[in-house]
Amino acid sequence: MDNGKLSVRYARALFQQAQEQGCEEAVYDGLTRLVHNYILAIAQFNEVLADPIVAKEEKVKLLEMSVGEPMHDCLRQFITFVADQKREDKMLLIALKYMEMYRAKHNIMNAQLTTATELSEATLDKVKAFVEQAFSSHAELEVRIDPSLIGGFILDIEHTRMDASVIGQLNALKNKLKGN
Repeated sequence: MDNGKLSVRYARALFQQAQEQGCEEAVYDGLTRLVHNYILAIAQFNEVLADPIVAKEEKVKLLEMSVGEPMHDCLRQFITFVADQKREDKMLLIALKYMEMYRAKHNIMNAQLTTATELSEATLDKVKAFVEQAFSSHAELEVRIDPSLIGGFILDIEHTRMDASVIGQLNALKNKLKGN
């Protein structure tokens, strides 16, 4: 079966179950932690979850550890179900689809702010407020620090990028000079 269709079906089933049990947010929070931890060690996760020799219980334990605590019983049961179906290696795609469904239902936009240096909490609150006002949506703001920007920031909101970094301006100037 197509990985996209499979992940949508499983995510939809989890989403409906979470709605019925009133634990959508708890499952969303758990899956957010799972995705974050999975991405940090993606090669190792893929290797273990795709290995038919590794016991189902060990795969379940790995997924549960990546979610951490607190973990709602709904999510715990779902992870076991996915393992019973031998679809553990699809858990990242399922989690991402669930998160997409949750954000759509609750009008949440995902935004990544990349800056050259660490920003104060007040500045981060202003950026979040700007995103929420500009897009008439709640915002989840993920902050990254990349000193190679030299100064300024890059703000990625869904499929929109605002580049106000020094390196971005230098690259634009370089391209403009090459064109002349």
